[in-house]
Amino acid sequence: MTRLDCDLAILGSGFGGTLLAIIARTLGYSVALLERGTHPRFAIGESSTPLADFKLAAIADRFGLDWLRPFAKYGTWKANYPHLTCGLKRGFSFFRHDLGKAFTPTAHNTNALLVAASPDDAIADTHWFRAEFDAHLVNRAIAEGVPYLDRLEIHSIRHSDRGWELEGIRPDGAASIHAGFLVDATGNGQALSQPLGLESVDPSCLRARSRAVYSHFVGVARWHDVLQETAGPAATAEHMFPCDAAALHQIIDGGWMWVLRFENGVTSAGFSLDPETHPIRPDETPEAEWKRLLRTYPSLARQFTEAEPVRPFVRTGRLQRRLTQAAGPNWALLPHSAGFLDAWLSPGIAQTLFAVNRLGRLLAEDWRSPTREQRLAGYGRAVLRELAWVDEITGTCFACFDRFPVMATVTMLYFAAAMFCEERERTGQAGPDEAFLLADHPGYREMADRLFRQALTVDASDSDRFMAAARHGFEPYNLCGLCDPDRRNMYPFVSTLPASCR
Repeated sequence: MTRLDCDLAILGSGFGGTLLAIIARTLGYSVALLERGTHPRFAIGESSTPLADFKLAAIADRFGLDWLRPFAKYGTWKANYPHLTCGLKRGFSFFRHDLGKAFTPTAHNTNALLVAASPDDAIADTHWFRAEFDAHLVNRAIAEGVPYLDRLEIHSIRHSDRGWELEGIRPDGAASIHAGFLVDATGNGQALSQPLGLESVDPSCLRARSRAVYSHFVGVARWHDVLQETAGPAATAEHMFPCDAAALHQIIDGGWMWVLRFENGVTSAGFSLDPETHPIRPDETPEAEWKRLLRTYPSLARQFTEAEPVRPFVRTGRLQRRLTQAAGPNWALLPHSAGFLDAWLSPGIAQTLFAVNRLGRLLAEDWRSPTREQRLAGYGRAVLRELAWVDEITGTCFACFDRFPVMATVTMLYFAAAMFCEERERTGQAGPDEAFLLADHPGYREMADRLFRQALTVDASDSDRFMAAARHGFEPYNLCGLCDPDRRNMYPFVSTLPASCR
């Protein structure tokens, strides 16, 4: 039998749980990292953002993890870890497809949108090939002295005043773990919901509605090449960065497709679909559904003509969920365990790193002080508030898929908040407790709520007026000239923080 007695046990060895285990070990705590499966393993949630990169660098600096910092930029990743696969991400790209028609660029980019996140490749974001990245972090945790138990099936979790008792079985025998504090980093929220009696938010209260079908592929054509085949060099002449070096969003009726390219020839791709518009057909396999959707949109079919999946397709039910509590006196959930929305606009890595940073700071500053419980309560509120805020953004964007110019303006509320927060990080003006995407900023949230409600009823013919209203509404936060009709939906990287906004 394996027996462990530790200060902190972490369920799940994705990058968030493993990084928290490394931080705890660095701070001198005894910690156990517990995993049901093994590494390397397939995972999605692969697209980083500037806010995620800033937080990753802050974690590295705060906790003395010099080996971690290079992962915060594409250039330093490639220079220091060339053997770990990533993908270049220069920004976000969006293209709206019409049912049964080949994609044709419009004269004023009314069916396309590009938003840059960096001025060059060296400081660009990355797509994380999670099978390699997560395994690398686990190996690092083991090297740092973290006990790691994989292939562990936990069959009993008991909670008492003195902490947690976990019982399970591994191929080499039984395992028993006692921990004073427990973190659920499994990503599904089920590990602690039953022993603690945690309640879920009524799904009807969540704005976003989607299910997914996805896999990893080889042989996916570059969208840049498909565009040039369709309309010649003019189709990409205004692009400030390669549209494939991005989180590529292919928008269809009642859904969208993500396309993320890695440098090992693999591409992560999946459809996120409204369950009402695209109900699951009981007699249709996930692969058959995938092929049918591609046939429905000829340019997507062209992009995937020679693509082959390298692993079985995954098809989910509705993705959205959220618990009503994310922390207690001796437990905490990472964001993906507390709730999930959708991959739209790539919020997941940043949300997880914000949470890891908060818990790491709590371990460093208040773990054995009377303020710990108060800090944990604040952590739980922050996680749920940020999930609710991302739900507002995501759900409103989804409701506008049929009106691309309106949807493009709604995304600007995400980008304005992101760029404002990024610039505060870049200039050293962000406090340690800043919320993700201004989630704790009443003025911004109230302004966004007004515009979100307006977006639901705006006709496509009135999209210019809606864009002007949005630009006026978030003017104090608009550091990069968003919602400028003269830019024709092409937004280059800009880095300026006016004194009035500091």
